[in-house]
Formats: sequence, C-alpha cells, structure tokens
Amino acid sequence: MRGYHFVMPFTQIRPSQNAGGGKQRTVISGHHWVPMDDENCMVWNWDYSYGEEELSEAARQGGGGNGPLYVDYENEFRGKGNRGNDWLIDRETQRTATFTGIDGINAQDRAVQESMGPIVDRSLEHLGPADKAIIAMRRLLLEAVNVVEDGGQPKGVAGTYYQLRAMEKVLSKATPWRDQLDPEMYLDRKTAAGTS
Repeated sequence: MRGYHFVMPFTQIRPSQNAGGGKQRTVISGHHWVPMDDENCMVWNWDYSYGEEELSEAARQGGGGNGPLYVDYENEFRGKGNRGNDWLIDRETQRTATFTGIDGINAQDRAVQESMGPIVDRSLEHLGPADKAIIAMRRLLLEAVNVVEDGGQPKGVAGTYYQLRAMEKVLSKATPWRDQLDPEMYLDRKTAAGTS
C-alpha cells in the first residue's frame, strides 16, 4: 500500500521507503510544481531521510532522474530531453527493453506532460475511477480560488506540514490499511495517541 499527500497548492509528498529486494529505507520524496506563467511550470524534485540513515550520494545528485544526466543546468534547468530532440528516445531500447525508450522516470513523465502541448482542453477529458486524485485536486484548487475571491483564506496556508510522511508498506490483510499506515503518515496523531 502506498499513501501520498498533496499539499496545497503545488506539493506532492510520495513514499520512497521500498529499496527493492524487501529492504526498507527511511526516505521520502516529492515534487513542487510551481507555475512560472500560463504555459510553463518549474518542477523541483526532492528527497529526504527521516531516519538516521543518510541519503546516498546518488540520491543527493538526483539519481532518480533529477540530476545532471537529465537536467541542463546551463539552459535554465530545462530537461535535456525535450520536444526538439524527441525526449532523447532510444528506439532500439524502446524495441528491446522498455516501453518508452526514454531513460529516467522523470524524463518519461516530462515527455508525456510536454507532448500534450502547453494548454490542454480539459473539457475533452473522460476521467474515471483511476483519476480520483486528479478530480479531488482540481476541486481543492477551484475551491481555493473561490475562497480567495471572496476574501477568505484557502486550505493549505496555515500551520505546518512537518508531521506528514508518505508511506509504503506490505500490509496484513487482517487489519484495515488506514489503521496500519495512518500512524506513520500523520505523526501528530501518533504523538497525540501517546506513541512514538
């Protein structure tokens, strides 16, 4: 089970505890999608360790697709793969190894996002059950716009989010997943319950 957080207005906190091979680590990752104008967005990808284990050097250098292999630091931090170079698709890799032929998960995400063009007509979308998070996020953003227009304070601007963690674990079927993950995802609730 994987539990994420969306923090208004543009932050995603996602779990990164699964190190593969059954090994767990104390790492959380996320993104900030910050609009630059009506057609462009700057994305910051980040990782941190909430335990005693420090981040590896690969993680510090953006080993998940954020670092110098994928980002052109000399060109305003734009992706090295882009529309102009077909996102560096390797057709032989695509034919023999991976569906996309694009190296790096973030580079693949960027190709999908950018290939739609700068403005998409959302009235042509057909969202379904797998899109519940998108639907909820859009409702929150529209609600925030209305609240601000009416002179109010939208959700997500007060308090702190230091006690939030995204979490992923293999869980027992015997106990509801929220009972197992919520104490790890909402540390303020865990502290209030008298556990540490």
